[in-house]
Amino acid sequence: MNTHLAPTDLLVLFTIDGHAHSMGSVEQEPSPPNHKGGTMGEHPRIRAVFVMALAAVVVLTVAAAALGRDDGLIEEITARLIPAEGTETSYGIPLSLESLPTFIGWWYTLVPQVESDPRYYDALTSLVAPCCDDNTAFRCCCEESGQSCNIIRSGKGLAAHLIAELDYSTEEVSQSVLQWFQFARPDYFIAAELSAMRKSPVAYGLPTVGSCYRGLCNTPISQGGCGGMEELIEPDIESTES
Repeated sequence: MNTHLAPTDLLVLFTIDGHAHSMGSVEQEPSPPNHKGGTMGEHPRIRAVFVMALAAVVVLTVAAAALGRDDGLIEEITARLIPAEGTETSYGIPLSLESLPTFIGWWYTLVPQVESDPRYYDALTSLVAPCCDDNTAFRCCCEESGQSCNIIRSGKGLAAHLIAELDYSTEEVSQSVLQWFQFARPDYFIAAELSAMRKSPVAYGLPTVGSCYRGLCNTPISQGGCGGMEELIEPDIESTES
């Protein structure tokens, strides 16, 4: 899955009789001149017909994608790629979002100890960041501006724990962090698999753009976001945090 919008993501903003009807946005181009030297924008009826036709094209495109949907495919991909909550791990901590505070805590305490270890770099650069997959898990787009989101912090913290305290190999670290990401952000991995199968994620109600690029940095991980840029944002476990 890349970070570019698919054709089915194109939506339209149009105005009829002075009322805005929002279906998203497309880049606006200057209105063509009419035969009297004016622009199409000066004629409400012409403008309305034009934008309604464009909206119809978009709706039909999305509908066509939905008609080709295999309703059993998501279940098949989920069973194959996404570990269930409570799944046992090689490092002894069953998969649960309840582990987020622990993993993020390790980002603060253990990452400084392993940053120079080749296993840390090699394991994380072998994985894409599930919030912005044009970057690796070693350095997501947030970190390019000196920040870090909590989904990436959790993966790095887990990697640091596996190296500093369990002496895992590069491959073992990579597999364990991937398993964690697949559990924590199943939406990304299911959408990526659909794209790899040349299926439109949009037809299945899934995004084609990473959460970082959809303004979801401060949305809970359980809701397809990044979990916050500073303090963890995850309502389901807020009461367990110290």
